[in-house]
Amino acid sequence: MRVELSIRPTIEADHARISARALTEELQQAVDALAGIGGDSTVVELQPGPRNAVVGTRGRSIVVVPVADVYIAHMDGGHVQLITAKGELRLNNRLYELESTLGEGFVRISKSAIVNIDAIDRIEPGFGGALSVQMVDGSVEWISRRFLGAFKQAIGMGRA
Repeated sequence: MRVELSIRPTIEADHARISARALTEELQQAVDALAGIGGDSTVVELQPGPRNAVVGTRGRSIVVVPVADVYIAHMDGGHVQLITAKGELRLNNRLYELESTLGEGFVRISKSAIVNIDAIDRIEPGFGGALSVQMVDGSVEWISRRFLGAFKQAIGMGRA
């Protein structure tokens, strides 16, 4: 958890603001402790679930896809191409920027591709020890040797 304290002599009254992904028991205890100090009102804003989505384009349309519905993100002609449950989309982001947005359920398999671990249907051997992943929609990506160790560890095939 990141904690920030700003000292501003110009504010009228001291206040604390907490932003979190979810309200946990520990967080509720912290809120209760802070609320007990000043005796002032406590405002809790609960927003519905995480907004885990990626926004891409198909032609002139803008399409919103939940992160869980992204199967593959790969470079294609200088742009990031997404293969999703809603079809293929184009993104203006860089692949490394998208990688941090996608999160833990995704693993980079080459310099130009990231796959959703939960969307892998099977792993196929190729020539010279190369491996490919076939996704639930039938699309295929090759795993580069450079990323093979991290891939195996991410799916539970490697050593810890």
